Amino acid sequence: MQEYTKEELILQITSLKRLNKELLIALQETERLEFEWTQNLGQWFWDFTLNEVTFNPLKAEAIGYLKEDLPEKVPYHFFTDKIHPDDKDEVMQLMTDHLKGDIPAWNTKYRIQAKDGSWKMYRDFGKVTERDEQGAPLFLKGIVFDITQEEQERNQLMARNQNLSNQMKKDTLTSLYNRTAVTVELAKHANQSKKYDLPLSVIFLKIDKYSEYEELFGVVLSEEILKVTGQIIQVAIQKNNHIAGRYRESVFLILLNDTQKEEAYILADTIRQTVLETLFDVPKHVSVSVVISKFNKEKTILELVNHVSKKLVTAVKNGGNQII
Repeated sequence: MQEYTKEELILQITSLKRLNKELLIALQETERLEFEWTQNLGQWFWDFTLNEVTFNPLKAEAIGYLKEDLPEKVPYHFFTDKIHPDDKDEVMQLMTDHLKGDIPAWNTKYRIQAKDGSWKMYRDFGKVTERDEQGAPLFLKGIVFDITQEEQERNQLMARNQNLSNQMKKDTLTSLYNRTAVTVELAKHANQSKKYDLPLSVIFLKIDKYSEYEELFGVVLSEEILKVTGQIIQVAIQKNNHIAGRYRESVFLILLNDTQKEEAYILADTIRQTVLETLFDVPKHVSVSVVISKFNKEKTILELVNHVSKKLVTAVKNGGNQII
Protein backbone atom coordinates (compact mmCIF):
# COMPACT_ATOMS: atom_id res chain seq x y z
CA MET A 1 0.00 0.00 0.00
CA GLN A 2 1.45 3.32 -1.09
CA GLU A 3 2.09 5.82 1.66
CA TYR A 4 1.60 9.56 1.20
CA THR A 5 3.15 12.48 2.95
CA LYS A 6 0.92 15.00 4.68
CA GLU A 7 1.54 17.52 1.89
CA GLU A 8 0.62 14.95 -0.77
CA LEU A 9 -2.63 14.07 1.06
CA ILE A 10 -3.58 17.76 1.30
CA LEU A 11 -2.95 18.15 -2.45
CA GLN A 12 -5.09 15.10 -3.24
CA ILE A 13 -7.93 16.26 -0.99
CA THR A 14 -7.77 19.75 -2.54
CA SER A 15 -7.82 18.22 -6.01
CA LEU A 16 -10.80 16.04 -5.16
CA LYS A 17 -12.68 19.03 -3.75
CA ARG A 18 -12.05 20.96 -6.98
CA LEU A 19 -13.21 18.00 -9.04
CA ASN A 20 -16.34 17.57 -6.93
CA LYS A 21 -17.07 21.27 -7.22
CA GLU A 22 -16.72 21.21 -11.01
CA LEU A 23 -18.83 18.06 -11.30
CA LEU A 24 -21.55 19.65 -9.16
CA ILE A 25 -21.50 22.82 -11.29
CA ALA A 26 -21.73 20.71 -14.47
CA LEU A 27 -24.67 18.78 -13.01
CA GLN A 28 -26.42 22.00 -11.97
CA GLU A 29 -25.92 23.57 -15.41
CA THR A 30 -27.39 20.48 -17.06
CA GLU A 31 -30.38 20.58 -14.71
CA ARG A 32 -30.82 24.30 -15.38
CA LEU A 33 -31.08 23.63 -19.12
CA GLU A 34 -33.86 21.13 -18.39
CA PHE A 35 -35.68 23.34 -15.89
CA GLU A 36 -37.99 25.17 -18.30
CA TRP A 37 -39.18 21.90 -19.75
CA THR A 38 -39.61 19.76 -16.66
CA GLN A 39 -39.82 22.24 -13.76
CA ASN A 40 -36.90 20.27 -12.36
CA LEU A 41 -35.19 22.29 -9.62
CA GLY A 42 -32.33 19.85 -9.49
CA GLN A 43 -30.91 17.32 -7.11
CA TRP A 44 -30.04 17.86 -3.48
CA PHE A 45 -27.62 16.05 -1.19
CA TRP A 46 -27.89 15.95 2.58
CA ASP A 47 -24.96 14.98 4.80
CA PHE A 48 -26.97 13.80 7.78
CA THR A 49 -24.02 13.68 10.17
CA LEU A 50 -23.12 17.33 9.51
CA ASN A 51 -26.69 18.50 8.79
CA GLU A 52 -25.47 20.23 5.63
CA VAL A 53 -27.45 20.34 2.41
CA THR A 54 -25.91 20.77 -1.02
CA PHE A 55 -28.43 21.67 -3.70
CA ASN A 56 -28.94 23.23 -7.09
CA PRO A 57 -29.39 27.02 -6.64
CA LEU A 58 -32.62 26.70 -8.62
CA LYS A 59 -34.28 25.24 -5.53
CA ALA A 60 -33.66 28.49 -3.62
CA GLU A 61 -34.05 30.83 -6.61
CA ALA A 62 -37.55 29.50 -7.27
CA ILE A 63 -38.63 30.90 -3.90
CA GLY A 64 -36.73 34.16 -4.30
CA TYR A 65 -33.40 33.46 -2.55
CA LEU A 66 -30.17 34.31 -4.36
CA LYS A 67 -26.78 32.91 -3.42
CA GLU A 68 -25.96 35.95 -1.30
CA ASP A 69 -29.16 35.40 0.72
CA LEU A 70 -28.06 31.95 1.85
CA PRO A 71 -25.79 31.02 4.75
CA GLU A 72 -22.40 29.60 3.83
CA LYS A 73 -23.50 26.17 5.03
CA VAL A 74 -27.20 25.58 4.47
CA PRO A 75 -28.80 23.38 7.15
CA TYR A 76 -31.64 20.98 6.46
CA HIS A 77 -34.19 23.15 8.30
CA PHE A 78 -33.56 26.17 6.02
CA PHE A 79 -36.19 24.73 3.67
CA THR A 80 -38.35 22.72 6.07
CA ASP A 81 -38.99 25.81 8.22
CA LYS A 82 -40.65 27.39 5.18
CA ILE A 83 -43.15 24.57 4.59
CA HIS A 84 -46.79 25.57 5.03
CA PRO A 85 -48.03 24.77 8.58
CA ASP A 86 -50.90 22.69 7.18
CA ASP A 87 -48.47 20.51 5.21
CA LYS A 88 -45.49 20.32 7.53
CA ASP A 89 -46.58 17.57 9.93
CA GLU A 90 -47.32 15.14 7.11
CA VAL A 91 -44.04 15.93 5.30
CA MET A 92 -41.95 15.58 8.45
CA GLN A 93 -43.66 12.32 9.35
CA LEU A 94 -42.82 10.85 5.94
CA MET A 95 -39.20 11.92 6.33
CA THR A 96 -39.04 10.49 9.84
CA ASP A 97 -40.56 7.20 8.72
CA HIS A 98 -37.96 6.90 5.98
CA LEU A 99 -35.03 7.88 8.19
CA LYS A 100 -36.08 5.11 10.60
CA GLY A 101 -36.26 2.68 7.68
CA ASP A 102 -40.03 2.15 7.88
CA ILE A 103 -40.59 3.17 4.25
CA PRO A 104 -38.16 2.81 1.31
CA ALA A 105 -38.22 6.51 0.31
CA TRP A 106 -40.41 9.58 0.50
CA ASN A 107 -42.39 11.18 -2.26
CA THR A 108 -44.43 14.16 -1.17
CA LYS A 109 -45.69 17.54 -2.25
CA TYR A 110 -46.02 20.62 -0.10
CA ARG A 111 -46.46 24.37 -0.15
CA ILE A 112 -43.33 26.35 0.60
CA GLN A 113 -43.20 30.07 1.35
CA ALA A 114 -41.20 32.29 -0.96
CA LYS A 115 -39.16 35.25 0.21
CA ASP A 116 -41.94 37.66 -0.84
CA GLY A 117 -44.52 35.80 1.27
CA SER A 118 -46.21 33.99 -1.61
CA TRP A 119 -46.55 30.21 -1.74
CA LYS A 120 -45.03 27.77 -4.21
CA MET A 121 -45.83 24.08 -4.57
CA TYR A 122 -42.90 21.65 -4.54
CA ARG A 123 -42.79 17.92 -5.17
CA ASP A 124 -39.90 16.29 -3.33
CA PHE A 125 -38.39 12.83 -3.67
CA GLY A 126 -35.76 11.71 -1.14
CA LYS A 127 -33.89 8.60 -0.08
CA VAL A 128 -31.10 7.52 2.28
CA THR A 129 -28.17 6.29 0.20
CA GLU A 130 -25.86 5.32 3.05
CA ARG A 131 -26.43 4.06 6.58
CA ASP A 132 -24.02 3.01 9.33
CA GLU A 133 -23.77 -0.52 10.72
CA GLN A 134 -26.66 0.19 13.11
CA GLY A 135 -28.86 1.43 10.25
CA ALA A 136 -28.67 5.12 11.16
CA PRO A 137 -28.70 7.45 8.13
CA LEU A 138 -25.41 8.98 7.02
CA PHE A 139 -26.20 10.47 3.62
CA LEU A 140 -29.31 11.22 1.57
CA LYS A 141 -30.06 12.45 -1.91
CA GLY A 142 -33.17 13.51 -3.73
CA ILE A 143 -34.70 15.70 -6.37
CA VAL A 144 -37.29 18.49 -6.20
CA PHE A 145 -39.72 19.92 -8.74
CA ASP A 146 -41.62 23.20 -8.80
CA ILE A 147 -45.20 22.13 -9.62
CA THR A 148 -46.85 25.45 -8.76
CA GLN A 149 -48.17 26.09 -12.25
CA GLU A 150 -49.26 22.49 -12.66
CA GLU A 151 -51.22 22.65 -9.39
CA GLN A 152 -52.82 25.98 -10.32
CA GLU A 153 -53.94 24.60 -13.67
CA ARG A 154 -55.24 21.43 -12.00
CA ASN A 155 -57.21 23.44 -9.43
CA GLN A 156 -58.64 25.68 -12.14
CA LEU A 157 -59.68 22.64 -14.16
CA MET A 158 -61.28 21.04 -11.11
CA ALA A 159 -63.17 24.27 -10.37
CA ARG A 160 -64.42 24.47 -13.96
CA ASN A 161 -65.46 20.82 -13.87
CA GLN A 162 -67.26 21.34 -10.57
CA ASN A 163 -69.02 24.41 -11.96
CA LEU A 164 -70.04 22.48 -15.06
CA SER A 165 -71.27 19.60 -12.90
CA ASN A 166 -73.31 22.01 -10.79
CA GLN A 167 -74.80 23.63 -13.88
CA MET A 168 -75.80 20.23 -15.24
CA LYS A 169 -77.73 19.58 -12.02
CA LYS A 170 -79.64 22.87 -12.12
CA ASP A 171 -83.07 23.54 -13.54
CA THR A 172 -82.41 26.52 -15.80
CA LEU A 173 -85.74 28.18 -15.03
CA THR A 174 -85.82 27.98 -11.23
CA SER A 175 -82.10 27.48 -10.42
CA LEU A 176 -83.12 24.61 -8.12
CA TYR A 177 -82.07 21.03 -8.83
CA ASN A 178 -83.50 19.55 -12.02
CA ARG A 179 -85.56 16.36 -12.02
CA THR A 180 -82.63 14.00 -12.48
CA ALA A 181 -80.49 15.62 -9.80
CA VAL A 182 -83.23 15.87 -7.17
CA THR A 183 -84.25 12.25 -7.83
CA VAL A 184 -80.65 11.17 -7.23
CA GLU A 185 -80.62 13.21 -4.01
CA LEU A 186 -83.88 11.56 -2.91
CA ALA A 187 -82.30 8.12 -3.36
CA LYS A 188 -79.15 9.22 -1.53
CA HIS A 189 -81.08 10.67 1.40
CA ALA A 190 -83.31 7.62 1.60
CA ASN A 191 -80.26 5.35 1.84
CA GLN A 192 -78.76 7.55 4.56
CA SER A 193 -82.06 7.49 6.43
CA LYS A 194 -82.02 3.69 6.40
CA LYS A 195 -78.34 3.33 7.20
CA TYR A 196 -78.18 5.77 10.11
CA ASP A 197 -81.80 5.51 11.23
CA LEU A 198 -82.43 9.24 10.69
CA PRO A 199 -85.83 10.78 10.01
CA LEU A 200 -86.38 12.00 6.45
CA SER A 201 -89.31 14.23 5.62
CA VAL A 202 -90.31 14.82 2.03
CA ILE A 203 -92.40 17.73 0.73
CA PHE A 204 -94.10 17.69 -2.65
CA LEU A 205 -95.50 21.05 -3.69
CA LYS A 206 -97.66 21.73 -6.75
CA ILE A 207 -98.75 25.10 -8.17
CA ASP A 208 -102.53 25.06 -8.33
CA LYS A 209 -104.16 25.56 -11.76
CA TYR A 210 -100.82 25.93 -13.52
CA SER A 211 -102.12 24.51 -16.83
CA GLU A 212 -104.88 27.17 -16.77
CA TYR A 213 -102.28 29.92 -16.34
CA GLU A 214 -100.37 28.58 -19.34
CA GLU A 215 -103.54 28.63 -21.45
CA LEU A 216 -104.68 32.05 -20.26
CA PHE A 217 -101.42 33.99 -20.03
CA GLY A 218 -98.95 32.12 -22.23
CA VAL A 219 -95.56 30.55 -21.62
CA VAL A 220 -93.64 33.65 -20.51
CA LEU A 221 -95.92 34.69 -17.64
CA SER A 222 -96.64 31.13 -16.52
CA GLU A 223 -92.91 30.34 -16.39
CA GLU A 224 -92.43 33.48 -14.33
CA ILE A 225 -94.71 31.86 -11.74
CA LEU A 226 -92.42 28.83 -11.65
CA LYS A 227 -89.33 31.00 -11.36
CA VAL A 228 -90.65 33.11 -8.49
CA THR A 229 -91.99 30.05 -6.66
CA GLY A 230 -88.55 28.47 -6.97
CA GLN A 231 -87.01 31.61 -5.43
CA ILE A 232 -89.48 31.47 -2.53
CA ILE A 233 -88.57 27.84 -1.88
CA GLN A 234 -84.84 28.61 -2.06
CA VAL A 235 -85.15 31.40 0.52
CA ALA A 236 -87.18 29.16 2.82
CA ILE A 237 -84.72 26.25 2.84
CA GLN A 238 -81.34 27.99 2.69
CA LYS A 239 -80.87 28.45 6.46
CA ASN A 240 -81.10 24.70 7.08
CA ASN A 241 -79.34 23.57 3.89
CA HIS A 242 -82.28 21.48 2.78
CA ILE A 243 -82.44 20.34 -0.84
CA ALA A 244 -85.11 21.32 -3.35
CA GLY A 245 -85.69 20.65 -7.00
CA ARG A 246 -88.26 20.93 -9.76
CA TYR A 247 -89.60 17.41 -9.96
CA ARG A 248 -91.82 17.91 -12.97
CA GLU A 249 -93.47 20.85 -14.73
CA SER A 250 -95.24 22.56 -11.81
CA VAL A 251 -94.28 20.17 -9.01
CA PHE A 252 -91.40 20.79 -6.62
CA LEU A 253 -89.70 18.32 -4.29
CA ILE A 254 -88.05 19.34 -1.01
CA LEU A 255 -85.89 16.96 1.03
CA LEU A 256 -85.49 17.60 4.75
CA ASN A 257 -82.84 15.28 6.14
CA ASP A 258 -82.92 14.50 9.87
CA THR A 259 -86.21 16.40 10.14
CA GLN A 260 -89.50 15.34 11.72
CA LYS A 261 -92.86 15.95 10.04
CA GLU A 262 -93.76 18.69 12.52
CA GLU A 263 -90.78 20.81 11.44
CA ALA A 264 -91.55 20.01 7.81
CA TYR A 265 -95.10 21.30 8.28
CA ILE A 266 -93.84 24.66 9.58
CA LEU A 267 -91.58 25.04 6.53
CA ALA A 268 -94.31 23.95 4.12
CA ASP A 269 -96.83 26.38 5.59
CA THR A 270 -94.31 29.24 5.38
CA ILE A 271 -93.85 28.54 1.67
CA ARG A 272 -97.58 28.15 1.06
CA GLN A 273 -98.39 31.44 2.81
CA THR A 274 -95.57 33.32 1.06
CA VAL A 275 -96.71 32.16 -2.37
CA LEU A 276 -100.29 33.19 -1.58
CA GLU A 277 -99.17 36.68 -0.52
CA THR A 278 -96.81 37.25 -3.46
CA LEU A 279 -97.91 39.50 -6.30
CA PHE A 280 -97.12 37.63 -9.51
CA ASP A 281 -97.27 39.09 -13.03
CA VAL A 282 -100.65 37.52 -13.63
CA PRO A 283 -103.98 39.06 -12.58
CA LYS A 284 -104.76 36.18 -10.21
CA HIS A 285 -103.74 34.95 -6.78
CA VAL A 286 -101.37 31.99 -7.07
CA SER A 287 -101.58 29.18 -4.54
CA VAL A 288 -99.93 25.84 -3.96
CA SER A 289 -100.99 22.43 -2.71
CA VAL A 290 -98.54 20.63 -0.44
CA VAL A 291 -98.14 17.03 0.69
CA ILE A 292 -95.74 16.13 3.50
CA SER A 293 -94.64 12.56 4.01
CA LYS A 294 -92.15 10.89 6.30
CA PHE A 295 -89.99 8.38 4.48
CA ASN A 296 -90.90 4.86 5.58
CA LYS A 297 -87.80 2.66 5.68
CA GLU A 298 -89.92 -0.41 4.93
CA LYS A 299 -91.12 0.99 1.60
CA THR A 300 -89.44 1.94 -1.66
CA ILE A 301 -88.97 5.40 -3.11
CA LEU A 302 -91.39 4.52 -5.90
CA GLU A 303 -94.07 3.66 -3.36
CA LEU A 304 -93.41 6.99 -1.61
CA VAL A 305 -93.74 8.97 -4.85
CA ASN A 306 -96.92 7.14 -5.90
CA HIS A 307 -98.47 7.74 -2.49
CA VAL A 308 -97.63 11.44 -2.51
CA SER A 309 -98.81 11.89 -6.10
CA LYS A 310 -102.26 10.56 -5.19
CA LYS A 311 -102.42 12.90 -2.21
CA LEU A 312 -101.50 15.86 -4.45
CA VAL A 313 -104.34 15.00 -6.80
CA THR A 314 -106.71 14.91 -3.82
CA ALA A 315 -105.47 18.30 -2.57
CA VAL A 316 -105.98 19.90 -5.97
CA LYS A 317 -109.46 18.42 -6.34
CA ASN A 318 -110.36 19.82 -2.93
CA GLY A 319 -109.59 23.36 -4.08
CA GLY A 320 -105.85 23.60 -3.55
CA ASN A 321 -104.03 25.99 -1.18
CA GLN A 322 -103.74 23.34 1.50
CA ILE A 323 -101.30 21.02 3.21
CA ILE A 324 -101.88 17.29 3.55
